[in-house]
Amino acid sequence: MLRSYLTKIFIGFSYGLSFPLTMIVLDYWLKDSGISNASIGLFSFLHLPFMLKFFWGMFIDNYDIPFLSTYLNRNKSWLIVSYLTMICGILIMIIPPQSHCIIFFGASLIALADGCRNVILYPYQIMNSPTKSFGFIASFVGLGHRLGSIFIKVTMLHIAHIYSWQLAYSFAIICLIVLMIFTLFIKDPANTTHNQLNSSFFENFYISFRDPLQKLIKTSHGSKILMVVCLYKIADFMIQKMSRPFCIEIGFSKYDIANTVQFYGSITVIIGSFIGAYLIKKFGLIRSMKNIAIIHASCFFMYLLLVFFGHSIKILTFIVTAEGFSGGAMTACFLAFFYTISKNASMYAVLWAIHEFFGLLSMGISGIIVDYFGWSIFFTVVPLLIMPSLLVLREISEVNMRNVDL
Repeated sequence: MLRSYLTKIFIGFSYGLSFPLTMIVLDYWLKDSGISNASIGLFSFLHLPFMLKFFWGMFIDNYDIPFLSTYLNRNKSWLIVSYLTMICGILIMIIPPQSHCIIFFGASLIALADGCRNVILYPYQIMNSPTKSFGFIASFVGLGHRLGSIFIKVTMLHIAHIYSWQLAYSFAIICLIVLMIFTLFIKDPANTTHNQLNSSFFENFYISFRDPLQKLIKTSHGSKILMVVCLYKIADFMIQKMSRPFCIEIGFSKYDIANTVQFYGSITVIIGSFIGAYLIKKFGLIRSMKNIAIIHASCFFMYLLLVFFGHSIKILTFIVTAEGFSGGAMTACFLAFFYTISKNASMYAVLWAIHEFFGLLSMGISGIIVDYFGWSIFFTVVPLLIMPSLLVLREISEVNMRNVDL
């Protein structure tokens, strides 16, 4: 049991270490280089290769890696290739001469490889676990994710503050190499199976994407579940994307952001994730999702305090505390929701791709909204976007969730 939970923490740690390289730390680098909020928002589309993980999953399930698969199993060989691709992407980003196009291309490679790894590691998260433990599994994966995120964001921001962004990303390469080595020691799920690609490309694509999606829609409340997947975290996506350039714009240094937002904020999120797991166990998944979403959306209005009063570490700490506790609980609920409706890697990849597509669109337009309407309108209107998902959740019951068999 201990080894199982340590594995989940390690998987979460590896997610947390790589994801900020293209979506969080990169935002600070871009803002530091002087590009507009609209451009930073549009840079979110470099995450498109990560979102298409269901497509890459088809190859992962059906193809061996030449040479590597002779010595390792298919999962491990694809994991190694994923890490090597991420390292190549970072090298492209930091080797002079840098330009926004080169950075975009390198970050896209990182996102592509990260998406492949995400599909490979999903079965390791829920292997041999009963449904009733999904809330705490989500908390342990979330714990690892936040630990990895704290480590890489805080360290890279300090290195960038003292030295340069190029040296900060060079440090990330060292971290990925260490993770790649530890990956070899993860125990494989007992029920891992792979197929050989005997049918046509399009037939396999339909099996990987169309068929699971049709199966979901035909189930009881399937369309409502799909709406929750699409809408539940849209407001969170937009606020998180723009809160980073907002903090820099009103005068917070990279040192302030590293200590208050990234380090302290991540600790509050970790605590919040375990609060979320407890609430799921006590009140049920759907009820917890609704109540926590309302609390979390309400916390977003607190950014208006910084809009009106300007630079203040005390106000920022207050916001980070409230947002961190509620955000961690919300993420734990959402992961438990995913574990409940997707029992296999293919369905997980499809649903998560749809979820991220809507997140990608929302992040892409967030900077445009800020540049055209200002921070006051942004932090007033965006929290209200939680309302559609709350209305849909009212129509979904715990029984409907348990009866989904995908």
